[in-house]
Amino acid sequence: MEPKILVSVILPVYNAEKYLEKCLTSICRQTLKNIEIIAINDGSSDQSLMILRKFAEEDGRITVFDIPNGGVSKARNLGIEHANGQYVTFVDADDWIEVTMLQELYLACRLTGSNIAKCDLYWQETTGSRQLNYSSHVYCTVSAVDCLNQLFTEIGERHFGFASCKLYLKSFLDKHALRFDEDMSFAEDTVFITRAVIKNQAICYVPKQLYYYNVGNQNSLTRGTNINVRQKYDVLYEKLKIELKIGNVYTEVKNSFLNYQFEGLLVILHRIQTSRVRQDIKIEIQSFVKKYPDLLKVKLINRNVKQLLFFRLVKMNWLNLSSTLIYVNLKKNKII
Repeated sequence: MEPKILVSVILPVYNAEKYLEKCLTSICRQTLKNIEIIAINDGSSDQSLMILRKFAEEDGRITVFDIPNGGVSKARNLGIEHANGQYVTFVDADDWIEVTMLQELYLACRLTGSNIAKCDLYWQETTGSRQLNYSSHVYCTVSAVDCLNQLFTEIGERHFGFASCKLYLKSFLDKHALRFDEDMSFAEDTVFITRAVIKNQAICYVPKQLYYYNVGNQNSLTRGTNINVRQKYDVLYEKLKIELKIGNVYTEVKNSFLNYQFEGLLVILHRIQTSRVRQDIKIEIQSFVKKYPDLLKVKLINRNVKQLLFFRLVKMNWLNLSSTLIYVNLKKNKII
């Protein structure tokens, strides 16, 4: 009798030849051996498919799907449909994981009975990784409301907002039809995580950094150019608000959600690079506040961090000469 597959690792791949061998090696060397690796080559034009097939010849746990480019959500959903493991996890092809990650997350789920477990990640940059210090490594359960409050207020969604660095019970995903929205090409992880934590009402938290997130790769499936970023944010906010209201948690996380919208506004503003930058920024602020009037009622969480983010954008000249105008408008509307 073949050993039961405990974890299915779903690995979407798009033009990741530079990092793919390191990623695959980190998965193949996991201390939890009863795993399968479902690699989906998402229309890569480099040597990614060749690397995948080479590893598959050497490790029978690897299955390779070669599909036309359809985006990370479609690739992940394909992986979920073909997963045979009790649990599934997602790894991006330009990232890598600690050799104990799957075992530690699996044990956390088994010991606590949680359908979802998460660890922390290293924010891997050219200057090195940010090391976190933990007072305890004891597992704890984080409620859905606390998860969402952290998701909406952490800068850059560095932990709760990613589908990766987490383990999900496969039957739980199937029971609630939890899949990635294939119509989205922006922040699809956030919508997926929001749906998942609301359905589960909690996450088991493993206080260790076990996932290495590679910030430096600009060809990643999770990054890229967004032509109409405001439109994408509008779609994101609408979908999230629907999920929060259906899950009866909107009131409890409303202020955090408004903080999330505020951060989105800053991102939108820093992308404005026109000859009429002052006027265009003023128009965008007015338009944004008109569509999201509750933003005027926001109570900023980590106010100093938010202001630091704003002035960092100014320092980097992302807001050009319009920084004074933006500050006056936001200050007038009591947003900062």
